[in-house]
Amino acid sequence: MLNRLLTFLRGSLQRARVSRELDEELQHHLALETQQHVARGVPAAEARRRALRDLGGIEQTKEAVRDVRASWVDSFWQDLRYAYRTAWRRPGEAATVVGMLALGIALTTAMFTLVDALILRPVPFQHPDQLAMLWMRGATGGRATVMPSVLHAWRESGVFTAVEAADPDTALIEADGMFATRGMARVTPGIFDMLGGVQPVHGRPFDSTDGGVGAEDRVLLSADVWRTLYRSDPALVGQRITVNSESLLVVGVLPAGFRFPAWDTEVWRADAYPASGGAREILLRAYVRFAPDVPRDDALRVAMSAAHAAEPATAKQWPQAEPVVPSDDYYTRAVPVLAAGVLLMLAVLCANASSLMLGRLSGRQREFAMQTALGAARYRLIRQALLESCLIGAAAVGIGTCLAWGMVALSRGLLPEAFLVRTLNPLNIDVHTLLATSLIGGVATLLTGVLPAWLGTRVQANASMRVNERSGTETREARWLTRVLLIGEVALACTLLVGATTLVRSFVNLTSVDRGLNVTGISVADVSLPTGAVKEPGARLAIAQEIERRVRALPGIQQVAWSRGTPPVGGGGFSRGEWIGEGGQTVSMEVRHYAVGSDFLKQFSIPLLAGRNFISSDGIDAVIVGERFGQLLWPGLDPVGRAFRFAERRYHVVGVAGEVQLPTLDARLDAPEFYYPFVDVGGTSSLSITCVEPCANEAQIRHALTGAHPAIRSAGVRVRTLEGQFLEELARPRAAAALASIFAVVGVLAAAGGLFSVLTYAVSRRRKEFGVRTALGASPANIRRLVLRDGLMVSGVGIVFGAVTAGVLASSLASLQYGVTIADPVSGIIVVSLLAFTAVLACWRPAAQAVRADPSRLLRED
Repeated sequence: MLNRLLTFLRGSLQRARVSRELDEELQHHLALETQQHVARGVPAAEARRRALRDLGGIEQTKEAVRDVRASWVDSFWQDLRYAYRTAWRRPGEAATVVGMLALGIALTTAMFTLVDALILRPVPFQHPDQLAMLWMRGATGGRATVMPSVLHAWRESGVFTAVEAADPDTALIEADGMFATRGMARVTPGIFDMLGGVQPVHGRPFDSTDGGVGAEDRVLLSADVWRTLYRSDPALVGQRITVNSESLLVVGVLPAGFRFPAWDTEVWRADAYPASGGAREILLRAYVRFAPDVPRDDALRVAMSAAHAAEPATAKQWPQAEPVVPSDDYYTRAVPVLAAGVLLMLAVLCANASSLMLGRLSGRQREFAMQTALGAARYRLIRQALLESCLIGAAAVGIGTCLAWGMVALSRGLLPEAFLVRTLNPLNIDVHTLLATSLIGGVATLLTGVLPAWLGTRVQANASMRVNERSGTETREARWLTRVLLIGEVALACTLLVGATTLVRSFVNLTSVDRGLNVTGISVADVSLPTGAVKEPGARLAIAQEIERRVRALPGIQQVAWSRGTPPVGGGGFSRGEWIGEGGQTVSMEVRHYAVGSDFLKQFSIPLLAGRNFISSDGIDAVIVGERFGQLLWPGLDPVGRAFRFAERRYHVVGVAGEVQLPTLDARLDAPEFYYPFVDVGGTSSLSITCVEPCANEAQIRHALTGAHPAIRSAGVRVRTLEGQFLEELARPRAAAALASIFAVVGVLAAAGGLFSVLTYAVSRRRKEFGVRTALGASPANIRRLVLRDGLMVSGVGIVFGAVTAGVLASSLASLQYGVTIADPVSGIIVVSLLAFTAVLACWRPAAQAVRADPSRLLRED
């Protein structure tokens, strides 16, 4: 009864819809016919009567068309039910096809999510093209600090719709007697409105009174901190928490997934940055929203004039706008390559699924022949086959979406932090991703179903009626297409494997680079001491000595050394331009330079190759140059005792240090370097700490640093492991190599599975042939050789095409290679050996099945 009721309701809805569509369509045609008669001079009433007569009457026409449409709808539903039954007639084959397509859709969707977050939409805020990060650029190319007075001058210039500030830091949060380190940022209260009205899920956002005098203790927390550290306590808003040993008032909780100004920021503290400066006169980042009707160049010129008027120290500086998320050359090179790799893998899986679908349809030649003999048209057979593919594709899309959600969730935990630094868009399955999944699923379904539907339903009724399930063979077109698909699968798998092998070997070469220094057991504390708080250099030196004394008193501390930045991961300065050596030789290059204490080279095991170390009487014009810097400026000569000039400053060389190398794919990051004496702890400085077990923890180190002076407590301290920063430089190449390897493994296994399934199907269709051959004297070795030759020939041709394709695509991998090329013979041997071994394994069992054919039983079969 329920089925009858559903059928009746469905039929009623269909008839109502068809009638409504017919009414609209016929009224449209009636209006057109009436207008034509009126245009010939016929009165309106007569024109309508003639139009009705021409159409043969509205109701009569509706009935005639309704019958045609209703019959088409009924036949479509009949074909859909038939396709549903046939799709799961062989559940094993159908599940295999669904699994392959679902895996391809899931991996492609997960990769789209990554591409969307890193390249397409790294800034998920309103009108991201109007947002920019504004720096003051110095004459030597370095970034200068932005003063609060300059920030307020930009607000009053009128060329920006919003000017706000953010200063990234690190927070040490105390909760339930435990300490946790989270990213923090001091922000101006209006920054969330500038981004597009970000609203908290609990509490309120910052208002104009937050961050001012007496209201500097307001903070917003991320949903993750609220959930993990405070167990989603709804009463937390309005209470105080301990951050960096200060009591701060929680005013709200921001939504999950919100990131700004850095990807790991989870605590936001209000700070108005008064124009008077005071103890906080350094502002690291200024963010602006350009007015849409003001050209960007004009806005920057007005901003430069405003900065010069507000702060005379900026007279030789100019503002430079950069994207909120700076572009990353590695992403622009690596992510498209990985996206192409996942598309190749999807093509392999689609080709494999298509060959299986073709095998399913080829095995139904007798069924299609009977339908044709009973009057079924060719398009009806094609429609049935396509509907069957669509049902399988729909199941694959559903399963693939679930798999993609799991992969993305897993990626958030497994991808290295350095891979996510350049995006503010969290990895999530959102509306864009669902639309992409639907598109990917539709394309995969078409790639899988169109050719099998076209060739698999091409039958000759007389010949096919004489073919049964056990003795028939494939049609020539189906056999040809199957072999082409297999060759394509092997070729694409070979291309993927070549690329993965190249990336893996490049990563291995990067890890084996001699860095020229030892960072084992060294942590680095970045200490900010504003020069406005302590103006006398002697007083700042006394604070540095007090910090050093307090740190040395901690358990496990062996060595400490001051510096500005730590080579080669940066943090010091860099200058680009003309370097003039003593004697007039000039070299144009970018150079990194670090202010270091006298114990720095010894602590990092950087060898002193010539000359001497710094002594107390050296000024900042005394330098120790790196070996590469000396060779570039004075090739073949000893640099010790020589001098060079840059930007009207003169330096003299007192020593030559061993070259420090950064394992990176970007040669610009691994620049020559030199060192000059560390004489002032003002601004941001680094304290390198060598520690052995048992060693002081991060909380103890932070307490020792912040206790040396109140200004350090307000500015904040960040403690990091130097070995971890080296690993960050290798994190992205490691992740790229791992992803490429996953794609290659999936591609190779898919190609092997396709070869196995096609050969197994071919053997089952040729059992009578093998029985005849055996009866005529063919040995088991001959039968086995026949099947192996078929599979290995397809694999060999696919490997050749894959090698050619990899050679054509070699230029896309050139920027990701380090010490290896695609044409490397070792890589070639690895790829060919692995593919050949996989092909033999895939062909062996079908060959063994062919040998086990019993000729006496097979010859008695119809």
